[in-house]
Amino acid sequence: MQKKAFPESNLPPNIQEKADRMNLEESCVPAFEILPLPFSADTPAVQKNISRRKTLEIFTKELYGEIPPRCQELKFVLRSSGSVFNGLAERREIDIVCTNNGISRTLHMLLYLPVNRQGKVPCFLGLNFTGNHATVSDPEVTFFPFVRKTHPSPWLNDGRAEEDQRGTKAGRWEFERVIKAGFASATICMFDAFPDFPEGFSESIMPLFYPESLWNSSQRPSGAISAWAWGLMRGIDALESQADIDPHKIIVHGLSRQGKTAIWAGANDPRIAMTVSICSGTCGAKMSRRYFGENMEWLDQWRKYWFVPSFENFVHKDTVMPFDQHQLMALIAPRILYVASASNDPYADPAGEHLATVTASAAWGENGLPADAAFPESSGGQGENAVRYYLREGEHACTPENWDDLLKFAAKHFFEK
Repeated sequence: MQKKAFPESNLPPNIQEKADRMNLEESCVPAFEILPLPFSADTPAVQKNISRRKTLEIFTKELYGEIPPRCQELKFVLRSSGSVFNGLAERREIDIVCTNNGISRTLHMLLYLPVNRQGKVPCFLGLNFTGNHATVSDPEVTFFPFVRKTHPSPWLNDGRAEEDQRGTKAGRWEFERVIKAGFASATICMFDAFPDFPEGFSESIMPLFYPESLWNSSQRPSGAISAWAWGLMRGIDALESQADIDPHKIIVHGLSRQGKTAIWAGANDPRIAMTVSICSGTCGAKMSRRYFGENMEWLDQWRKYWFVPSFENFVHKDTVMPFDQHQLMALIAPRILYVASASNDPYADPAGEHLATVTASAAWGENGLPADAAFPESSGGQGENAVRYYLREGEHACTPENWDDLLKFAAKHFFEK
C-alpha cells in the first residue's frame, strides 16, 4: 500500500488525491531513462559553450523563465554598521536600490565581516525566508515592518517573522561560526525580490521589467525563482562594491526553494565560485525522471508562480520530460558544486539528489564524483574536489551539522590552496 502524503495536513479530498499520486515507496520507482549531459569535461570549449547556451535556453523557456537584466540604475547605500559577536565581526546593512523604467525597489542586505581579516575574504550569500532579523540574535539588525498576507490555504501564507521573533532562524545561518572560520556572510530576505505567494508581483522586482497584464497572461516570461536569482545577482553586485570581499570567492547557498534558486543562479552567473543546494528537491538537485517524492503536479498545485506557464506541460510527465536537473547542474562546471540532503526528507528525494549529483559529475571529469558512487548508507560526505554530496540524518532543514561539513569543504577550496 502506498504511503499517504502529508498525513497530518487535513487536505481537501481533491488535493489529497494529488498528494497521494506522489510516489513515496522506493520499490515503486518506475523505470526511467537518464538523459545525456550537454557536455563532458573533455568537450572542446567552443562546443561546450554552445551546449551551455542551448541548455540554458531550454530551462529558461520551459521551467524558470528569464532572469531580468541588471537594471538601469543600481545604488549601494550603507544603512548602518557596527561591531558584533564580542568584537569578532563587523556588521554592515546595505540597501541595494534598484531602479528601472522609473520604478525602484530596495533589497536589504545584512553582511557580517570578520574583523581579524587579512586582505579580501570569501563570502557566503543566501536568501532567507523570514527577514534578516530572524537570521541572527543581533539586536541591532533592522526589522522592516510588513503587512502580513493571508491565504485560504496555509501552504501559501506569508511566513515572515514578527519583530519579537528575532533570531528564531539563527541555526540556519550560523553567522558567528562562519565568521570564526574566516568567511564573510550575507543575506537578503527573499520577499524583497518576490513575496512568496501567488499575488506577489506588485510588491516584487518584476514591475521594473514587465507590465502586470503580461505577468498575468499565458505568456508570462518569468517566475519567482528567476526573481530570486536576480536578487542573488544584485547581492553579488553589492558584495563586489565592498573592498573587503574577494569577488572571485562568492559562495551562493540555499535551502529548499532557495536551493533551487541557488542552482539556477549558479548555472547562469559565472561570478558564483561555489553553488550550495540543501534539500532542494524537485526542480532543484533532484532528478525529475526518477519518480519519487514531490512531483510536477504538486508544484503546479501550490507554486506555479515559481515557474513560467509552460511548466504545466510537464504535469504527469515527470518520467518523460525532455530535460532534467542533472543537465542544469552540469552547467556549473568547472566551478564548485555542493549538494546536501536529509535522510528523512522523502519529498525532496535524497537518492534522486544524489543520483543527479553523480550523473552531473561527468561535466567535471576527475574532479567530480565517481560514476559508481553509491548512495550513502549513513550520514557523511562524498567528494573532496569540485563536487561534493553530503547526507545528514534528519529532516528537511539546514542545521549546524550542515555548516560543519560545508565550512570544512569551503575552507579547503578557498583557504588551503
